[in-house]
Amino acid sequence: MATPSFDIRVEQRVKSVIALLMHRPITEKIALEIGEIEGFGQLEIVHGEWVGFNEGSYMTGEQQGRIEMRLLLAIGNHVEANDLGQVYPGDTDFVLSGNPESLEERRQPDVAFVKKSRMQKTSGYFYGAPDLAIEIVSPTQKRPKMVEKANIYLYWGTEQVWLVFPKDKTIEVHTADDIPIVYEFGDTLNGELLPDLIIEVSKIFAE
Repeated sequence: MATPSFDIRVEQRVKSVIALLMHRPITEKIALEIGEIEGFGQLEIVHGEWVGFNEGSYMTGEQQGRIEMRLLLAIGNHVEANDLGQVYPGDTDFVLSGNPESLEERRQPDVAFVKKSRMQKTSGYFYGAPDLAIEIVSPTQKRPKMVEKANIYLYWGTEQVWLVFPKDKTIEVHTADDIPIVYEFGDTLNGELLPDLIIEVSKIFAE
C-alpha cells in the first residue's frame, strides 16, 4: 500500500484538529488532546467555548518567564516550608465549572496556590478554583479584560487574584469583598491567605 503524501497527511491532521475543536461539549479527553498540539496549549475554555486564539501569536517572553519563576520560588518555598498546600506553574489547568464530560470554565493561571485541605492528586485536571490565582499581564493584554478575568476566578471561589503588571512594576491584589490593593515597586506584599509570607515587589521586577 502506498504511503500518503506529505500534503495529504497534513490535510488529514488539520481536519482532525478542526473536528476536535468543533466538538461540543468539550470533554476533558478532547481538551487534553488539544493541549498536546503545538500552539494550542494556552487555550482556555469560557462558557463551554475555546478562547485565546487571538493571543496565540504572543509567546511568553523572557521578562514574563523571569517574573513567573520568581513568584513560583518565593511562594513555593514558603508553602513547602510551612506545609500549607501546593503551588502550581502556568501549565496546570483548573476547571472552575463543569465535569470531565463537559468543561464550561477552564483556566490556566500563571501561578496558583491550593490549600492543603483542598489538594487533589490526579493525572488530569484540578476540578475547582485555586485559592490564589496569579496572572502576569502580557503586552497584548488590557487591564479591563484582566480584571474581568480576575472576577471570574473570584466568582468561582478563588480567595485572591494577583494581577502582575511588568510594564508598571505593580501587583494588584483582588478579593471578592474589597477594592483592589495596588503594591508598587518599593512596597512589601503580604496577606492572610499565606501566613507570614513577605514578598518585596522590587525583587519580583528586578532587572
